[in-house]
Amino acid sequence: MYSIENLKNNLLGLGVKKGDTLLVRADLGTIGKIDTKKREDYINFMIETVGEEGTIVGLSFTDGFFVIKNKNKIFDGTNKSYTGAFANTMLKHPKAFRSKHPTNSYVAIGKNAKYILENHDENSGAYEPIRKIVELGGKMILIGCVESSPGFTTTHLAEVDLGLHKLIIFPTLNGAYYKKDNEIKLFKRKDLGSCSSTFYKFYGHYVKNELLIQGYVGNAYSVLIDAKKAFDLDLCILKANPKITICNNQKCMMCRARRWDNLVDIPMFVVMNIIPKIVRKIFKK
Repeated sequence: MYSIENLKNNLLGLGVKKGDTLLVRADLGTIGKIDTKKREDYINFMIETVGEEGTIVGLSFTDGFFVIKNKNKIFDGTNKSYTGAFANTMLKHPKAFRSKHPTNSYVAIGKNAKYILENHDENSGAYEPIRKIVELGGKMILIGCVESSPGFTTTHLAEVDLGLHKLIIFPTLNGAYYKKDNEIKLFKRKDLGSCSSTFYKFYGHYVKNELLIQGYVGNAYSVLIDAKKAFDLDLCILKANPKITICNNQKCMMCRARRWDNLVDIPMFVVMNIIPKIVRKIFKK
């Protein structure tokens, strides 16, 4: 069991400082129990570590649709995030500020929260808040999800800046309905990111360039990195090898069937994944 002071000291040991802008992705269950037994204290120890001049940012992405439009899922700013307990705990914080992007909203608490998120809506790129974190000299931390949800969101921003998002076939098949000015409107994605399960491949480059700081937050293995240095290196890696983000999973639709630079895999994907589903439906009838 850990106290808030224990966890604050863990963050300080990793290099988090007062006044930092910190993008956090965390698996709260891996940290261990806090002696206060209050869920909100998993957020409070981070806020206290960066102080009044600092800012904590999280990903509060929400489900949309793929191909088949679904008006049962409408983003109105109150939706739970599929990214997990960390984001949803942040969203309940009284000082939380959430952006208005229909699929890729972010939540932030602290001095720069409004600056980072206030113009992030249906007209913005999905990863533009990351650009502001980079510009602010921010840092990024993975707590307990280094392997289960690898890599950093700067990689998606780098893809956009290099035009690699255009390699995704028909991105507008992904979208969401959202509520604005009491009207239900349709949003279609234009800047889908690649398969993030491949982002573990970037770790070796970060380590080689001595960018990663490793340690523990409670029981959770964690890594910290400077956002601008990570972004600059991501640009170099992706420019040299755009296909680094193609995974080996033969069932991955994004990598096997939705990349213009990997059309060769589409026939096999259809044979292995689409046709069997059609056959099963026929025989069920």
